[in-house]
Amino acid sequence: MILKNINLIVIFCFSFSFGQNSELFDQGNELYNNGNYYEAIENYSSIVKSGEHSDKLYYNMGNSYYKLNDIANSIYYYEKALLLNPNSETINNNLVFAQNMLIDKIEILPENQISVFTNSVTKLFNYNTWQYLFIFFEYLAIFLFFLYMISKIPSLKKKLFISSISSTILFLLFLIIANNSKNISENNNPAIIFDKQIELREEPNLRSEEIIKLHEGTKLNILESINDWSLIQLKNGNKGWILTSSFRTVK
Repeated sequence: MILKNINLIVIFCFSFSFGQNSELFDQGNELYNNGNYYEAIENYSSIVKSGEHSDKLYYNMGNSYYKLNDIANSIYYYEKALLLNPNSETINNNLVFAQNMLIDKIEILPENQISVFTNSVTKLFNYNTWQYLFIFFEYLAIFLFFLYMISKIPSLKKKLFISSISSTILFLLFLIIANNSKNISENNNPAIIFDKQIELREEPNLRSEEIIKLHEGTKLNILESINDWSLIQLKNGNKGWILTSSFRTVK
């Protein structure tokens, strides 16, 4: 069984700054280790309700739900963990195991090599980090150019000019990446279906033609919402309308 193969190592070694919640987290880990998954989830959920968030916390919640064969919730919490730690190999691996149990097998829309490279570079850091980088090199370029203008030493002027140009290039590069990161973030509104089965329709009403049936645990991206309906896009590029009550947003 897949349950035996998945790496469900609860993370105990992470030092939480939860204060009073650290005891709840430790108790949750112990409950999980003893096979009391429902009780472990209760402890983890109490921490979330108090306003604390962590990829390690969501990861452990995903593991607990997976052990209970609740695939929709396990995928939901793995996805929440990835929002906080997108480069975690452990979380990504466990998410793949959970997705293998889905009814819907939706292929990812293929990307060209340029898009793959650009997105992989952009995802190295979040938008705030890219923003700090381009602001830093913007001021550095201005400062170096100022030194170039006031310098009287020819050899130093040449070095300052080259350094200023290099900083300007880096500033422009990081500015482009930051804008791309912002666009990806703004256009990324993931959600997980929790209804056992829901129809994807061409228009936001029950009379419209059905495109396909979707099942619990399937990931989608929300494009817009009108009353009780939401326009969504699947990872294969297909779009349609489903009832907003059928899914939960990850963010």
